[in-house]
Amino acid sequence: MNPLLDSGPAAALAAAGLWAASSLIYSRVRLTAWTLNFGKNVAGSTLLLLAWMAGLGGAGTGSSITGVTLGLLVLSSLSGIVLGDTLYFRSLQILGPRRALMLSTTSPLFGLLIGTVFLQQFLSLVNLLGIALTLAGVLIVIRERAAITDAAAFHTGDSGTAVLLGFAAAASTAVGGMFSHVATRDAGSGEGCTAFEATVIRVVTAAVASGLILLLQRRLRQTSRNVFSPVTLRSYLPAVVMGPVLGIWMSQIALQKSLLAIAITLTSTTPLFAIPLSRVAFGTPISARAVCGALLAVLGVFLTVHEESSAPAVAVKQTISEGVESRQ
Repeated sequence: MNPLLDSGPAAALAAAGLWAASSLIYSRVRLTAWTLNFGKNVAGSTLLLLAWMAGLGGAGTGSSITGVTLGLLVLSSLSGIVLGDTLYFRSLQILGPRRALMLSTTSPLFGLLIGTVFLQQFLSLVNLLGIALTLAGVLIVIRERAAITDAAAFHTGDSGTAVLLGFAAAASTAVGGMFSHVATRDAGSGEGCTAFEATVIRVVTAAVASGLILLLQRRLRQTSRNVFSPVTLRSYLPAVVMGPVLGIWMSQIALQKSLLAIAITLTSTTPLFAIPLSRVAFGTPISARAVCGALLAVLGVFLTVHEESSAPAVAVKQTISEGVESRQ
């Protein structure tokens, strides 16, 4: 078994690295945030469906996708990918990357709250210290002005509203992670689905939802013509492979095999990978401050995954299933 496919923390860090690489490509694409989100979802779902039909990713092996599982994954997609990404992109456009990323680091805190209250996932003091150090290290890296600019990308707007949108995006991401976590946590028992199947369902749902929104706005044809022109598609297709395909797949493995707060914390380390990648791709200098922040975050990651316990997500899903059956 590939270690990435059997280790939640390793898969989470792989997802963070893949998202960092894809972000560097997305930053060079001349599309608005919404149209780019639509394009990546449609292109990603197409690639995932082709891989699923080819039997890749363990799809269809030892899993049973029930109505409850499907419903949870649809909610996860609408909350985390459709709503969460849209809110984040809008916050990004107003505040710029540095401040928007700072707001996104609150997602693990929302995940910790949700995991404790709704999933009864209690972390040890060592885990909590690790999460705190990881987020502190990430914040130090984000505040490195030599590595990331504050310039807004496309639009101006009220900064106070943008801050609220950033917090809402972080919360939506955590809620989406919770639904995915519950839907896939018990795949080995035959009641859930594999991480790859969950990825397919989530990305396809996001593509359909964003397409329907554009259709209602009577912008689907024009947007599709712009997003899927050969020249434009080639500019962001590698990022689609790394982001919506491999990145979300790895994050699903993390959500399946790790506690919710730990999975979200580790997948939030994207800025740590963005710094060296920016150095390689664009020659961006790396300061001693950024190095210290990265080292602090690495220590935090080590403590975060220390003595991870099992989670009763299966029981939560069973309660949902029983509630659905009682209404039939």
